[in-house]
Amino acid sequence: MPHTIIADAFAHPLLAALPHEGGYFSPVKIILYLLLMVLWAYTAAWVQADTKKVRAPGGGRMWIHAVFAAGAVALVIWLFLPIFWIGFGAFVVLYGTAIIIYVVWRNRRVSPARTMLTVAHIQRLTSGGGKAKTVDAEHAKDRARIKDFEDNTPPWPKDPVEHAGYQGLQDLLFDSIWRRASDIRLDFIPQQPIKVIYRVDGVDRAREPIEPEIGPSLLGHIKRITGMNPDEHRRPQHGRFQAAIGAGGAGDKEVDIEAKTSGSSSGQRVLLKLIGEENKFRIPDLGFTQKQMPVVEKLVALPKGVMICCGPRASGVTSTLYAILRSHDAFMQNIHTLEVMKSMELENITQHMFDGQGGDVTFGKRFRSLIRTEPDVALAGDTPDAETMSFSAAAARQQKKLYLAMAANDTFGALRRYLQGVGDNALAASSLVAITSQRLVRVLCSECRRAYKPDPALLKKANLPTGENRPFYRPPNQNEIEVDKQGNQLPCPVCQGSGYLGRTGVFEILVIDDLLKAHIAKGSPLQMVKAEARKKGMLYLQEVAIHKVYEGISSINEVLRVTKDPASKARK
Repeated sequence: MPHTIIADAFAHPLLAALPHEGGYFSPVKIILYLLLMVLWAYTAAWVQADTKKVRAPGGGRMWIHAVFAAGAVALVIWLFLPIFWIGFGAFVVLYGTAIIIYVVWRNRRVSPARTMLTVAHIQRLTSGGGKAKTVDAEHAKDRARIKDFEDNTPPWPKDPVEHAGYQGLQDLLFDSIWRRASDIRLDFIPQQPIKVIYRVDGVDRAREPIEPEIGPSLLGHIKRITGMNPDEHRRPQHGRFQAAIGAGGAGDKEVDIEAKTSGSSSGQRVLLKLIGEENKFRIPDLGFTQKQMPVVEKLVALPKGVMICCGPRASGVTSTLYAILRSHDAFMQNIHTLEVMKSMELENITQHMFDGQGGDVTFGKRFRSLIRTEPDVALAGDTPDAETMSFSAAAARQQKKLYLAMAANDTFGALRRYLQGVGDNALAASSLVAITSQRLVRVLCSECRRAYKPDPALLKKANLPTGENRPFYRPPNQNEIEVDKQGNQLPCPVCQGSGYLGRTGVFEILVIDDLLKAHIAKGSPLQMVKAEARKKGMLYLQEVAIHKVYEGISSINEVLRVTKDPASKARK
């Protein structure tokens, strides 16, 4: 009898096709249709709930309606198509495509541990979840894929203590990469919990300490993976390795990690610098405004001259200079750098590391030797002495394009220092083409930012339009964060609750045109140079930063935090 029913199902192509004598419908087809209808209802309800968890824009209404409509249309098409199995295929294709598109979209918004329909998801489903430490070890292997300093994958230790330390390293790397940390500081003090501090978007955040029992093993793994000597506890060491998290596809997050250790009488400190693909910027990625971009592109295109990039420590000067060097044609031009410590590898660019050789060779002398090799473009990644500045000013007059990094709060502070270093105003003015000063401001998370009406007096003070009724934005307050049924906060899954997602540069640009060159060459006071630059429309750093707030990129508190310094107070 069952064989007869199944044969009838394939014999009658229509859901309600005329049956053989003694029957009015095909039970198999009806059951299959009802099962997939239930599947449609279940998955549509899951999408509705999931959009809230991943904080889909607009409450996820677009996705809810799209998935519901795709299933409804597919079921109707299936019901009325003259051939049952073609209708079945149409349903699978239409509704399956809608579900897959949603899953791909939502996987990009969550951590790898919360992805769906991926290799990692299948492993989580098949692991059983409650099986002792062997399953946990397998999970840890997939959390962070490590390549040591020789580009080899370290084996998992079999010793229980070493195994626990390596798993601790896996957990640390996964968590820090997922949270977008750029730096990790680890303080190892015997018999005490390991203090861990992340730097995320330029702000330090304390992470829960790591238990002291795995400290020696964790430290030993870091040193071995980076090529350091595990038995050296006092002298500073440094090394490199790589790590990646993700399901093994295009959405993986990969970082190069630079490690440094230093010892003291109380213990050891490890600093890990995480360099991801997003740090390998080009000029359009840096944050220049629409008015500044053509100015910068014109300056970079000049065949010779000195361009100074300045800012305080950790303000992104090195990233800016690297991005500028990438804009040059490394195949057609001979490009060299001299740096105390290079932040990352620059493709097709020769990077020289400065070694004082016991104090016998200064940075300026080493840079002079580099220039004598006839590069077309050169970068002094650190400008610590007057010799570097004076020689750069002379070399730039001979068809050399030179970039100098300098520690200064603003462009005029850098100009003052450059003139003092060169010692000849006419020589300094003849080759100087521009000075940029910069800061890094955090970018508001577009998913959880809150709009508010700005103070008209602030708009007027910043020379911004007051009649547009355009809102300003800020991160959410603690009382604005959603909570679950148990009262636990549900932080934004995109920014992990910080309110910010990444950073962008704010730039003050001083272009040294012929009029300013003349003022500088004859030794005019810097106040006169400032006045002339302002007449030509130059904006100070904080004025440019306020425009970032006006455009909804950052918040007013963030801009004031970053740009408030003694130089800006003096200008006021």
